[in-house]
Amino acid sequence: MSFLARRPSPRHARSARPRVAALLTGLLLLVGTAPTVGARTPRPEGAASTGVQPTIQYEEATAHAGDRIVFAPGNRVTVPFKPRKTDRWAVGGVSPRPLPPGRLSGRTLRDAAKRPASVPAAVVNEPAMLEMAAAPATAVGPADAPNLEPTTVHADLAAAVDPGGLKREVFGFLPYWELTDSSTRLDWEKLSTIAYFGIGATGEGDLQKQNTDGSTTVGWSGWTSAKLTGVINAAHANGARVVLTVQSFAWSSAGVTRQKALLGSSTHRANLARQIAAAVRDRGADGVNLDFEPIVSTYGPEFTALVRSVRAELNKISRGYQLTFDATGWIGNYPIENATGTGAADAVVVMGYDYRSGSSSPVGSVAPLGGPTYDITDTIRSFVSRVPASKVILGVPYYGRAWSTSSSSFGARNISSVKNGASTTVVYSAARQYAADHGRQWNATEAVAWTAYRRQNCTATYGCVNPWRQLYYDDARALGLKYDAVNRYNLRGAGIWALGYDGTRTELYDTLKAKFITDTVPPVISGTSIIPTMISPNGDGQMDAATMRVSVTGHVRFGWVVQSYANGIAGSSLRSGSTTGKSVVYTWDGRTASGTLAPDGTYQITLWMADASDNRASVSRVVTVDQRPAAVSLAAGSSFISPDGDGHSDATSLTMRADEKITGAARIFDRNGTTIRRWTFSAAGAATWAWNGRNTAGTTVPDGRYTFRVKGLDRAGNATTRDLTLRVDRTIKSLTWAHASFTPRAGQKDRLTFALRRSATVSVSIYRDSTMIRRIWTGRALAAGSYGWTWSGKTASGVYVSPGTYKAVVVATSSIGASRFTRNVTVKAP
Repeated sequence: MSFLARRPSPRHARSARPRVAALLTGLLLLVGTAPTVGARTPRPEGAASTGVQPTIQYEEATAHAGDRIVFAPGNRVTVPFKPRKTDRWAVGGVSPRPLPPGRLSGRTLRDAAKRPASVPAAVVNEPAMLEMAAAPATAVGPADAPNLEPTTVHADLAAAVDPGGLKREVFGFLPYWELTDSSTRLDWEKLSTIAYFGIGATGEGDLQKQNTDGSTTVGWSGWTSAKLTGVINAAHANGARVVLTVQSFAWSSAGVTRQKALLGSSTHRANLARQIAAAVRDRGADGVNLDFEPIVSTYGPEFTALVRSVRAELNKISRGYQLTFDATGWIGNYPIENATGTGAADAVVVMGYDYRSGSSSPVGSVAPLGGPTYDITDTIRSFVSRVPASKVILGVPYYGRAWSTSSSSFGARNISSVKNGASTTVVYSAARQYAADHGRQWNATEAVAWTAYRRQNCTATYGCVNPWRQLYYDDARALGLKYDAVNRYNLRGAGIWALGYDGTRTELYDTLKAKFITDTVPPVISGTSIIPTMISPNGDGQMDAATMRVSVTGHVRFGWVVQSYANGIAGSSLRSGSTTGKSVVYTWDGRTASGTLAPDGTYQITLWMADASDNRASVSRVVTVDQRPAAVSLAAGSSFISPDGDGHSDATSLTMRADEKITGAARIFDRNGTTIRRWTFSAAGAATWAWNGRNTAGTTVPDGRYTFRVKGLDRAGNATTRDLTLRVDRTIKSLTWAHASFTPRAGQKDRLTFALRRSATVSVSIYRDSTMIRRIWTGRALAAGSYGWTWSGKTASGVYVSPGTYKAVVVATSSIGASRFTRNVTVKAP
């Protein structure tokens, strides 16, 4: 059993606790639901298989169960809750909304709870608490407590600050024993929820309001006190909530029995839900936190049923009451998915501490951020793998732990014992003073502050020894790193055990502000994609838009900018905007802000993400707009071929040019639609096909009309379909000059001869370059056969042509169509 070292005062007395601990040792069969570093302890029937020491929240409740604090009853809470403008987390499935003030005064609530002393009622959650109540009220604290003067009750717990713009929930437990401490300071700028800790629940589902002697329990007394009235009014005035923590501890066999009786009965669950809702309503509070630890094995569904019952009862009063429950760092059998589902709790408060206990060896952080064993990072990942991060609040320790150790080295062996001095927990204000006195050290792996010192321990049995003592605690730096993890994983927020443990110091509040209000750490981007990278926004359903996605944590809103982009430089903006949302996804349809299509070209899409402090991160990707289909053309003058092997017009070629890679097929088919040849292609920019008038088998096809069809889709989504007409025409069987050259001025002549396979209308002309210098025949109808014409090298007017190259052009129009054939001849000078 370990206790918090604190300044000596009656309510922090500790000398009587060893005998209480001894009594509890015989009763407690310890269980756990979160792994620790070090030894494990026995666990009761029904508990989770992985065990640890009971949590600090249980130990503190146990240690203070015998406190005799006189709380004056409070007036009615008159200030209703009104959420801050920055309060954005859903509560009860709705956005934050105002809640009513209190209905009854604290005195009225106490009087209503009174009943005859003969009526049974548990004092606290454990039988041994009766023994605790008899402990002297003037005992001094343990040796780790600094020598501080006793304090007096201070009426005003609220710091004089304005509420700030919290980007996360900050959920602080306020134990009743801190209400009467003048050093407890509630800085409303940095707090969103105060969880009053707390009131136990019986197996019958009653809130523990009375002791067996008929007196008011200290938990109910604090709940109905003038001190808490002041806290609730101040919280509401600053836009913060106050909720009631209801406890059911199953760390002992008696606790297991009690929790089974409560959860296993629908009647008892309904009774507790009604009493919780009434306590919240009448006091003017804003919700409830259920501290059930651990959940007895196999009772997860019953716990979920209780959570849903509490939600239903709260909703009968008003929508918008907060409902959370606590869970240890190891999820164990907590039904976190069902218990945070629709109609259940808003969030789970993960107790991110007690990873080491008094028996752990080697020693080290009670809340290691990293390390070779299960740590805070593992815990966060475990929870967010099962429930949304927006439903997870990470609790952090405002305390540390001291051990007697074998050396002064980090992570030394634990030798805590009666002889050397037992391990104990130490609140932050005391731990920081020890580090200041003995030298603060830092371990980067576990992200923890620590110190080592000698401490004398004297007992009647062993005399006086002077072992090493090591103290590990979370200071502002360590807590800041945990808050960074909260931001990095985009958790709902952070929890604190416990408010007041920092005393009058302010650096822990400063750290909350630095990380959750004036945070300068931008959201963290872990992945980006854009699909597709080329678009054709022409409305054909093929890649009309590009969608960009970013995986990011820590943001509350995001925006986009689309700009022209050339030579690696972003230009003018075409489109921009912003929105809130968890998923950063933006789809650009290729249009400007006015709705017109952007011209073909390259553009840059930039997505930026901002957190609640407007810290921004951004990422850019490039996308190409291309609405041009591929261009398809035949080689000049080759819309027909005469595949007769004479080397003239035996083949043609088709060329396709695209702006980017294009995939598809080309084929040639006849008038009946029969495919003659087929090619597939996946070309980058251009492709050319040659056809020699033959089919797939290599046989020359009959004369006639054919279609060359190309169909393809480029990377931008542009579809290309193009048909070109081809003719295979061998009407002119042959076309030749008798001589390749001749000399007209020397009296030489040359003869042009051609043969027709079929009847045709024929025109014959002589050209030099593109100029016709002689028309021979014009539209002469000829039958199949051979024909010729002799040229003397003169024009129609009888003038000799100049030396050079000339060509005979024969146009034969048959049933196939008009085909143009040419042959060259050279005219020489004499």
